[in-house]
Amino acid sequence: MTNPPISFRDLIHLAFPESAIRWIAGERFAMVSVNWVVTVVEEVSQGDIFLLPSPELNIQEVWIAQQRGAAGVVLIGLQPATTNGLASGLPIVALDSEEDLRAVQRLLLILLINQRAGLVERGYRIHLQLAQLSAEGAGLGGLVKAMVDISGKGVLVQDKRGYVLAEQASAVLLGIWQDVLAQLSTLSSLPEFLRDRKVAGKKNTPVLQEVPGGLVRLIIPITVGEVARGYLSLVGLPAEMDELDHMVAEQGVVVCAIEMARSKAVREMEKRLQGDLLIALLHDEFSPRDAGLWAQTMGLDLNQAHVALRFAWGEPDSPSRRRLETLIHGEVTRLGLKVIISAMGPEVICFCEVQPDTNRPTPALDLGQRVIDQGKEEYPDIPTLCGIGTSAQDLSEWHTSFRQAGQALEMARRLGTGKPLYFPDLSIYRLLFQIEHDPELLAFQEEMLGPLLAQDNSQELLRTLESYFAHNGNISQSAAALFVHRNTLIYRLERIATILNQDLEKPETRLALQLALHIYRMSGSRL
Repeated sequence: MTNPPISFRDLIHLAFPESAIRWIAGERFAMVSVNWVVTVVEEVSQGDIFLLPSPELNIQEVWIAQQRGAAGVVLIGLQPATTNGLASGLPIVALDSEEDLRAVQRLLLILLINQRAGLVERGYRIHLQLAQLSAEGAGLGGLVKAMVDISGKGVLVQDKRGYVLAEQASAVLLGIWQDVLAQLSTLSSLPEFLRDRKVAGKKNTPVLQEVPGGLVRLIIPITVGEVARGYLSLVGLPAEMDELDHMVAEQGVVVCAIEMARSKAVREMEKRLQGDLLIALLHDEFSPRDAGLWAQTMGLDLNQAHVALRFAWGEPDSPSRRRLETLIHGEVTRLGLKVIISAMGPEVICFCEVQPDTNRPTPALDLGQRVIDQGKEEYPDIPTLCGIGTSAQDLSEWHTSFRQAGQALEMARRLGTGKPLYFPDLSIYRLLFQIEHDPELLAFQEEMLGPLLAQDNSQELLRTLESYFAHNGNISQSAAALFVHRNTLIYRLERIATILNQDLEKPETRLALQLALHIYRMSGSRL
C-alpha cells in the first residue's frame, strides 16, 4: 500500500520544530508534493527536495534544482548571509540545526517512505525532549514553551476548573493572545462532554474545536487515575492544524500529567509540613526564636502582617474538608496571594499575608468572598462559611487573630450570611458572645420580642422591624428593601408597636429592640 503524497511544507513541519525553520522564499508554493530527497544537484528530479549546507550555498545550483523540477530546497545550518539572486517561486527554507546533511536526509526519507513509522519516531523524539525538560525541573511553563517551539501553535495548560496554569502564544497569535485566553479560560468554553471530568478522563485523543476569531483549538484532557485533572490545548489557524500538532498534544499531555502529579505530591508534602508547624505555633510549642526560624523556613515575610481566616461548610451533610481545601487553594492561586493553609478538624485555617498597618485586610476579605462565591457555584445547596480575624503584626499576635476568626466563623454559622465575617464588623455581637449563656440575656430577648414571636406571622414582623432599624427609620428606604408599599410598612410598624406595647419613636425603645434582635439572631434563628 502506497503512502498518500505529502507536501514540502508538511514534511519539513513534521521533521523539525517550528522554531528551527526559517522560510527564505516561496512559502506560498510549499504545498507541492515531494517524491525524494537528494544531496547532489545532478540527481534532482521532478518533486525532489535538494539539501545543501548553508555555508556552501551556490545560487547557480539552486537555479539548476528549480529547472529540474525540485519541490524545494533545504539549507542546513545558519541562515545564509545573503539570499540575493535565489530562484523565485521555489520553496526554500533554512534549518537552524546541528545535524549533518546525511542525518537530515535520513530523517526526511524515513518520513517520506513510511510516514507512519516516521511519525512514531518523531513522536518518540518529542516525548524524549519533553520528558527531559520535566526531569530538569522546567515545569509546565518550560513544557509549554517547548510545545510552542515544536508546533508553532499557541499552547495553554488549564486545571480542572479551567484556570490557566501555563500558556504561551505562537508568533502568529501574539497580538490577539490575551483575547484568546479570555475566551478559553473557563470550563464553559470546553465542549460539553469534556466538562464531565470522568467522561473526559476516558478521552485520550485530541478533539478539534472551533473558537471565535476564525481559530481552532486542539484540546486533550490531562488524565490522572481515569479522571481529567486538567486540559492541554493547541490553538492556531484551521489550515495549519496538522498531524504533528496531534502528536504534540498526545505526547505533551502524558508529560503534563506526570508534571501535575509531581507538583501535587510536592504541594501535599508542603501542606502537611505547614499544618504541623502551624498547629505547633498556635499551641505555643515554639520559642520566639524557633517561631522566627519557622517563619523564615516557610518563606514568610515578617515585615508584613498576617490575617487568620477560618473556613467551614455550613451544613452537617457537606462535601469533604478536602474539597474545601481545593476550593481555597484554587482561589489563592487565582488571586496570587501568599497564604499558609492547614486543615484543623472540620475547618481549613489560613494565614494570609497583607500590608501592615492597614485599616481593613482587603486581600483576606477578597479571598474569603471568592471562596464563598466559588463554593456556592459548585455546591449551591451547601453554604460556605468564613470568619476573618484582625491583622497580626508579628507572630506573637497570630493566636489573637486565630481566636477572632473563630468567633467570626461561629457568628457566620449562626447568621447564615453569604459573605465572610470580619471580626471588627461583629460590633455588638462581640460583647454578646461573652455573656451569651447568662439567663438574663434570653430573659431580656423574651421580654422585648416575646409578644412578636408568638404571632403567626412573627418572621414577617421581625424582618420588618429589622429593615426599619437597618435604614435608620427611613420609611421609603425600608419599604423599598422589603418590596412593599410605604403604607403597608406604616401599617406593620403600627401593629408591631401595638403588639409590643412600645413607642418606636423613643430612642431607648429602638436601642432595646435592636439589641433583642441581635440576641435573637445570635441564637441561630434566621429572619
